Amino acid sequence: MDRRQIISWMAGGAAAPLAGLARAQSSLAKQARFIVGFPAGGVVDFGIRTTTEGLMANGQPLSIIENRPGASGNIALEFVARQGAETNSFAVLSNSVLTTNPFVPQLSSKSVDPFKDLVPVAAIADMVLLLAVTPQLGVTTLEQFLAKAREPGQRLRVGLAGTGTPHHLSALLLERAANLDLTMVPYKGGPPMIADAAGGHLDAVFTTIPVGGPMVASGKLRWIAVVQANTLKSLPGVPSLVDTFKGQSIPSWIAVWAPSSMPADVLDAMNVQFNAAINSPATAAKLRNNGLEPLTLTRPEMSRRITDEARFMKDFLAKIKLDFQT
Repeated sequence: MDRRQIISWMAGGAAAPLAGLARAQSSLAKQARFIVGFPAGGVVDFGIRTTTEGLMANGQPLSIIENRPGASGNIALEFVARQGAETNSFAVLSNSVLTTNPFVPQLSSKSVDPFKDLVPVAAIADMVLLLAVTPQLGVTTLEQFLAKAREPGQRLRVGLAGTGTPHHLSALLLERAANLDLTMVPYKGGPPMIADAAGGHLDAVFTTIPVGGPMVASGKLRWIAVVQANTLKSLPGVPSLVDTFKGQSIPSWIAVWAPSSMPADVLDAMNVQFNAAINSPATAAKLRNNGLEPLTLTRPEMSRRITDEARFMKDFLAKIKLDFQT
């Protein structure tokens, strides 16, 4: 290799990262289209809308947010997986679309492999789930609930926001880990479940703070446990189910995913922008005030987390039965 070749090679090597940076900056300057796999007004929808407000505050352009709910998130998953990188389209999904759906025949996509056709962009927040009881059950603590559920012939009615949801899987994990026999009552969403609980037709529910909070405030429900391993500063005295779960848990979080054709340098730049927005005091406070715990991960951390969770969920789902006939 002569001197001119060496200079040319060095120039090319230096130009590559600069070209990647320019491409990333150009993509970030474009209007992004976020396809939400769940209904408007829901927790996932709220999470991305709050975060994009933070992005705008940091100088990013106004984003397009489009809800394509249905098929347990698969409609949005399949749509985004087929988009080209030039469309600047991204999927906003709960982790269960990748960690649960592929291992349940009734929930799995028949045309898309999320682990091959999507790549991680950024996390948004952990969705905090809680166990709440109705006043007529006559218990006020987790210990009392477990004792009541273990009484001979007792089958407590537990409301769930859908079959195969983190709410449902958390109830199944509780039943299995604590050796209980519960009657699972799935609903098509949280509001009708909460209405039935307030009317005395359920004994307990797995739900989120935004959905169940108003009924707790009115005295028609009572929080007795947090599903996740960490307790909440906003709910002092409400314990975690981690010990009852024997160290296990059903993860539940929101993240943004891109078509696998999207350049890695663009996605790395977006990850930095998302993490900055989520860490901003205004965005973090708004998420926490609505039952979401801000979550910032690098793209490799997202990949490792989703892979570990999928491995756990595949094993767990092989040991239980999901009843889709209810």
